[in-house]
Parts: sequence; structure tokens; C-alpha cells
Amino acid sequence: IQNLMKTKICFLTLIFLAIVSTAHAFNRETIAKLIDDANKKGEFSGVVLVAKGDKIIYKSAVGQANREWKIANAANTKFRICSITKQFTAMLVMQLVEAGKIDLDKTVADYLPEFRRETASRIKIRDLLASASGLPSLPDDFYVSEDAKMADADYVIKTYLQKDLEFAPGEKFNYNNADFIVLGKIVATVAGKDYETILREKILQPLGMKNSGLLKNDAVIENLASGYGFKDGKYSRESFLQIQNFGAAGAMYSTAEDLFLWDRALLANKILSKKYTDEMFAPLPKLGFVALGSWTYSTKFADGKTRKLTERQGYINGFCALNIIAPDDNISAIFLSNTETQTLFRTYAAQGLSYQVLNAIFEK
Repeated sequence: IQNLMKTKICFLTLIFLAIVSTAHAFNRETIAKLIDDANKKGEFSGVVLVAKGDKIIYKSAVGQANREWKIANAANTKFRICSITKQFTAMLVMQLVEAGKIDLDKTVADYLPEFRRETASRIKIRDLLASASGLPSLPDDFYVSEDAKMADADYVIKTYLQKDLEFAPGEKFNYNNADFIVLGKIVATVAGKDYETILREKILQPLGMKNSGLLKNDAVIENLASGYGFKDGKYSRESFLQIQNFGAAGAMYSTAEDLFLWDRALLANKILSKKYTDEMFAPLPKLGFVALGSWTYSTKFADGKTRKLTERQGYINGFCALNIIAPDDNISAIFLSNTETQTLFRTYAAQGLSYQVLNAIFEK
């Protein structure tokens, strides 16, 4: 009887494992070929990770983290995540909203009285999160300046953001890193700690994101990839900039596996309630696809279904990053590249590597 029971248990276990192994069935060879082809064309070099719920269902690394030393990209390679940083800043703001310490419909003047009141009193916190503040754009020389003051939000606000607004706040989308530098300052002011400390205490440590943080040009960070361009069949080193100047708008680094932890937190409401997560990801009526720190839109896939996607793109000299969530399918897809590319930024148009990978995941 005991032998019969053991045989029955083994049989049931095999059935269970078979069900699990086919629960996320898709053509891995198709995805691997898509990524390999993009790498061969100089369109992608980095890490791709796709997860369903708590399970990583696909992960691969291609290309080189450092071409001078021929060091391959790996699962633990760290990348600049560029403007995905804005998604983290938005989370810090929304955590303070949930705690009753920030009101999305109050203005910059309510939190930063030193800001020029004539403009600050017109800009809502919601406008900053939607890149719709009307603030002046930061000049190109800001990003390459080696003056340490450029990484100080107070100095940036005083020097560059006291001019007249370029348009009425909330009326149109205008991609501007200044919006999130101001948000970083507001978060620090309200919380009474510097932005880096708040980021670590409220997000990175609670989620176990041990391979993420803020970049500084003089910091030595283990396993950090170098960035490259690709043109006319040749790779070139990224052009110089001061990454710390991006601050709360784009100075973070991370790994694909750390961003998987981040996406799990977003989908499972681990560090922000569903109510406020839904508000953060809801597109604003006047601005189309633009949500608070992310973009939300619908795209049709080969299985005939139209899916809602929430994404955050990022690009800074030699690095491109994309984080996509399909909330109704509990799917997240992370693309981190240390080669400049446009193939990650056309998902909304049903084009590019990111769309093709998702298509293969959803294909029946």
C-alpha cells in the first residue's frame, strides 16, 4: 500500500510539474532569435527579463557590458535606468500623498515658498508628475557641467527655473527633466531627508533592491556597464555628461532582477495601496496617454487582444531602458540596453523589439 501511495504521489507530482511548466508556454526560441537579431544589427545589447506574477518566465543577456575589455553582459550587470528614475520619484510622491503629507492639487508654492511665487502658485504637483508644468527646459550645458552645484536642486531651481512659464500648467505634455528635479526637492522638503536617503529607505531597502541606487560620475560601481552608440556598423563610446546632474529625473542605476522586484511591488501594491497606484497609472484626460510618472495606453497583439500597458522609458547617452507592465495579465517586461536604440520605444505603435517580445509572450 505504501509503495502504491508513493507511486501515486510521484505521478501527481509529475502532473503538477507538467502543468507548471506549460502554464506560461510560449516560443522561447522566437524570443531568443529576436533578441539575437537585434544585437547583431547593433540595435540592442543588454538584458531582457519577463515575469508573470512572482515568476521570471524569460531572462537573457546579450552583447558586451564593456567592449574595450570584451566583458559580456550578464543577469547581474548594472545599467543606467535613465528616466525610469521618474517612476521611482512618482512613487515617493504618491507615498506622501497616501500619508496625507502631499496633495496632488496643491501647488509648488505650497511646498517650496522660496520658489518664484508668480509661477509656483500656478503649478500643481499633478502637473509636475505629468510633465505638464510649463517650466523652462534645462539647457544642454546643464547636463555636461562639472560644477558640483548642478546636482543641488536648490541651485538648479534658483538658476534655471525662475523665468516665466512656457505654457499654462496642465494644458499640454512637454518632456522636461526640471519637473522631476523639482519633485525630488519637494519630496526631500516634506520628508525632511535628502532624496537619496528617502529613495533607499522607502523603496530600495523594503523591496530588497540591493543592486540599485543613484549614480555619481566619480563613484566606482561594481558590474556597471559602459554605454555605446552604434552607427555605420561601428560602436563608439558614449559622449560625456554628468549623470548626477539628472538627480530625481534620471540618475538611478539598477539591474533587470532588481527592477523585477520593483514591478512586483507595483503589481501587488506592496509599498502603495491599489487606490493610489491606480491613480498614479491613470492617464490624464487632457494629456492622452500621460499618467503620473508613467505612460498608459492600449495596444493590440497577435492573439487578437487589445491590452492596457503602463510603461516608463529612459534614454541617456549610450543607455536605453524600458519597463512595461501589462496589469491585467500580471506581466512585466524589462529591457536594459547599453547601446543607443529606438527599437524599445515603439511598443505603442506595435513595432520594435519590445512589442515583438511581448507578442511572443502573449501568442497562443
